This record gives sequence, C-alpha cells and structure tokens, in this order.
Amino acid sequence: MPSVEYEKKGHISYITLNRPEVLNALNRDMRILLEQYWYDFEQDNDAWVAILTGAGRAFCAGNDLRDRNRGVAADGPINMYSHRNTLKPMIAAINGATRAAGIDMTLPCDIRVAAEEASFAMTMTSWGVVAGMGATQLPRSIRWAHAMEMLLTAEPISAQEAYRIGLVNKVVPLDKLMSTAEEYAEKIMRNSPVAIRLTKEAAVRGRDQTLAGSLEMGHMLSRLNGVTEDAKEGPKAFVEKRKPNWKNK
Repeated sequence: MPSVEYEKKGHISYITLNRPEVLNALNRDMRILLEQYWYDFEQDNDAWVAILTGAGRAFCAGNDLRDRNRGVAADGPINMYSHRNTLKPMIAAINGATRAAGIDMTLPCDIRVAAEEASFAMTMTSWGVVAGMGATQLPRSIRWAHAMEMLLTAEPISAQEAYRIGLVNKVVPLDKLMSTAEEYAEKIMRNSPVAIRLTKEAAVRGRDQTLAGSLEMGHMLSRLNGVTEDAKEGPKAFVEKRKPNWKNK
C-alpha cells in the first residue's frame, strides 16, 4: 500500500496519510507523494475541493524522527506543504493525534474538522527541533498567546480546547468525521468554483496588505470574475429560478 493515498470522487479529491503503524509519521516517501498529489489536485480542473485525513488512530505524529536520526533531511527540496499555495478550498478531517508537522499540514487548510478523540501538540522543541513553519504560521491562525503556549510548552491540547481557541471549526464523533467534512465540501461546491477560488485569492493575498491594498485587490479580482461564464450563469439561474449549472470557466 502507498504511504499516501489519492482518490477522487466527483469533484472531491481525498488525500489520506497511510502509515498507520507509525501514526502516520512523515518520512521522505510520504513527502514526495504529498508534493505530487497536491500538484495533481491543483492542476486538475475537475477537482474542486480536497479533503486531507489520516488512516488509523492518528492524523499525523509529525516528522519521523528516525529519519532525522539517520541524517535524512526533513524536507530538503521536497515541498510537502505545496498546498499552502493552492487557491482551491481544502478541508482537514483530523481523526486523531496530531503533532508538530501534522499541525503544520492542517494550517493551510481552510476548514478543519476534528474528531472528539483528536489532540494537538507542537512537540518540536521537546526533541530539540525548531518549529520552523509552525512558529511562523500558527500565530497567524490563532491568537498569539494561545499559539505561543503551544509552541513553547509542547504540551498537548484536546480537540475541544482546539475548538475553543479557533484552531478547528468543529468537533464531531469519529464516525461523523468524514461525513461532516464532505458536508462542508458539498456546501462549497454549491457555489461557483471560479468565484470560490477568486474569493480565496482575495483573502490570501489581501491578508498581508494594507486595508487600501486589500480593497484594491478585492475589486480587481471581482472585475476578473465578472467576465467569466460562471458570473453570467449565476444571475441567469436566479432569474430563471433554478440551480446554477457551473462550468468552472
């Protein structure tokens, strides 16, 4: 079995970490596959939403420190976080323990659903490792004090605490996890995939700009959307009192 599985059903791409015997700890093979699959998702015009999850009882235990002990580079030229750059919607279905690089993988995801059994910890410093991505990205996702508590103490937090501090959108029973993630995907896919991508681009690109710059960015992308087929289909469907038939163009 591959260490990462990729499957597409309709417009949804499923990416599943698949080393359950080591709690889906990331090795070089997994990082290569993740880079490939995120690229495949980005390039596939028929893939509108991705769901990232883990096999077994953990989401991801972080980087496999046995690789580091053998001198295998954690990342090197491999960009397993290439989904940071995609403008398509991504959902994390977090099924269990999530540590270090496992949290890093969820941060670029737009919606995060956690099972009740899930827990989260930024454990890098407890093993003498700097949380490079986590230290820069976690404080952008949640409040500074909560982020720094996780980064500096390396202590785990529960799924409910992750919800309280805004790290996840919802906590559900494990047997409802995937269906909840798919419900989010279906809600997203009711809308124009072009407008969805441009809306995400406005949010991502405008995040680090001034208010004036972000407004200008939003107006520019709105004008760009206005010449698309989907932008014409939406008002037409409204007038004709029917569901839009999105062309993703």
